[in-house]
Amino acid sequence: MKRKVIVALLLGMAITVTGCSGNTAKETGAATEAQSETAGTEAATGESETETEETAERPKYKALDYVTLGEYKGLEVTLESTDVTDEEIDQQAQADLSSNDKLEEVKEGTVEEGDVANIDYEGKLNGEAFDGGTDKGYDLSIGSGTFIDGFEDGLIGKKIGDTVDLNLTFPENYNSTELAGKDVVFTVTINSVKRAPELTDELVAEISDYKTVDEYRQSIKDNLTEQKKSEQDSAKVNDLVGLAYQNSTVNDYPQEMIDYQLEIVTKYYKSYAEQSGMEYTDFLEQQVGMTESEFLERMTETVKQSLAQEMVLRAIAETENVEISDEEFRTMAEGYAAQMGMTDVDAFIDQYGENEIMASILQDKAVEILEQNAVVKNADGTLAESESDSSKTDSETESESAAQ
Repeated sequence: MKRKVIVALLLGMAITVTGCSGNTAKETGAATEAQSETAGTEAATGESETETEETAERPKYKALDYVTLGEYKGLEVTLESTDVTDEEIDQQAQADLSSNDKLEEVKEGTVEEGDVANIDYEGKLNGEAFDGGTDKGYDLSIGSGTFIDGFEDGLIGKKIGDTVDLNLTFPENYNSTELAGKDVVFTVTINSVKRAPELTDELVAEISDYKTVDEYRQSIKDNLTEQKKSEQDSAKVNDLVGLAYQNSTVNDYPQEMIDYQLEIVTKYYKSYAEQSGMEYTDFLEQQVGMTESEFLERMTETVKQSLAQEMVLRAIAETENVEISDEEFRTMAEGYAAQMGMTDVDAFIDQYGENEIMASILQDKAVEILEQNAVVKNADGTLAESESDSSKTDSETESESAAQ
């Protein structure tokens, strides 16, 4: 069974709080999102290094009491290409060489795309250094997109040992309101550069389980293709869910669900504050940058945003009269447990509760309905082969052709 996005419900809402300290030039998304998702996981499941009191069972509600469902059949989505370029293979090969300490130091010359440049940098806003904008001896992979737009490109062609000023602008949606959309200057010194050597069979044998360059590059291509297929499927599901949500109207929210989710979030942050040896209000002000009332207001809106999509999917399941037998419930619970590394399904059910698991099942069923009734196109505009078509045997296909 392929994994769909809805099982993430069991892992929790993606609680994202801006205003935390420690913003840096390199917080363009990946690291920050990973931290936020971890926090959201623990917040929604009530799990952290410190134990908290047990949360009440998830409330039940009828989604159609709150949602006016729009069109959810015949939704059209276009798949992203899963083609892998030589450049992407080169980037992965370089990452492997770097992790195996096989990059070679360049003594002189200029910075090139793909190099790892060791740099010192200082960022200034209106002539004043800003928090998190300074570092020394940082290894930056040129072309990785780790830093804000223009930073890495601004170093290409610069000589080793040079100090340069980069006039850049932070993105409008940057997670620090102090820096979002602002013009800044980064003064960067290029200390040294490391570069990937030419791949040889001998080098490949040192960094992988393959014996030749061709075998190694093919393995990278295969892995990246599988990764892109997985990302393609996730994007398809997310697009379909997004369209169904856009076509629908959430008129109100079940208050018991808002209270339930807020209780979980609050317990998480209180436990985190206790773990840090801080009072809850002090923790919020110092680590989150909000008062308790501001935090509650922000989290209420976040809970509603998370709940809205769930409600639309549940409304689809209710409209389609989806019913889950005891046997199917247990089978799907076993699948969820396995995805989360648990082998004892009874322990899994006890930990998350039947209502929480049923909520995920109903949403997964709604996603299946969206997929079964969608118009899915390839990147070139042609209709994509459905899963039911791709699973047919040659004899079934031949029989259908003969019948026509």
